Amino acid sequence: MKHLAIVLGVLCITIGSSAQIAATVLLQGVVLDAQTRNGISATLAIFDQRGTKINETRSNASDNGAYQVIVKPGGRYAVELRADGYMTMRDTVTVPPATRYTELSRDFTLRAKKAGQRFVVSIPLFEGDKATLRVGAEEELGRYAELLTLNPDITLGIECYPDHEDTRERMAELARKRAEAIRAFLSARGIAASRLTIIATSTTDPYNPPPRKLRPKGRFYTGGTYFVIEPMK
Repeated sequence: MKHLAIVLGVLCITIGSSAQIAATVLLQGVVLDAQTRNGISATLAIFDQRGTKINETRSNASDNGAYQVIVKPGGRYAVELRADGYMTMRDTVTVPPATRYTELSRDFTLRAKKAGQRFVVSIPLFEGDKATLRVGAEEELGRYAELLTLNPDITLGIECYPDHEDTRERMAELARKRAEAIRAFLSARGIAASRLTIIATSTTDPYNPPPRKLRPKGRFYTGGTYFVIEPMK
């Protein structure tokens, strides 16, 4: 009886594994222009965790940028998107385990590759009134290192702002030191310093000014950080 239970257990595991292998997942969604939100035609290459390309498809601009591609369940995939006139980018998609046909939705946006295009860094990178990178800043800046690696023809300007009003000289100095800290980080990630220019500033952030009222306890304002695509050479 014990032997039979073991056999049945092994059989169940085998059947479950076979179902996992046989099952497929339809990854689908749209690829949109980040500003206009219009659908665009782009090539989507799918890579497994070993970096091997396992599939490729194209989105259809005339169908609002819709795409579809088959992947296996229970995996983590890198999706590389390329389109004429847009920044090449990579994103990650985690596909849950499945024992039958499943559909998974995921949308992507691409930014136009044009001079003056501005990227807003979404998290505070620096400690208050310092040019020292905060814990967690490395992960955010790593995304821009990858972006520059995937787009070797672009140069980015680094635009930083101080946290509060001060003399123009002090604000300019802090902004410059913060930009230099970012350039040093990206250079250490293999990005040529010649592709990273520092945009001089000597005011507080005009796009997201310091608050005039006191903020809730524990919430602090930090001057913004931006990347700007420089004119193509």
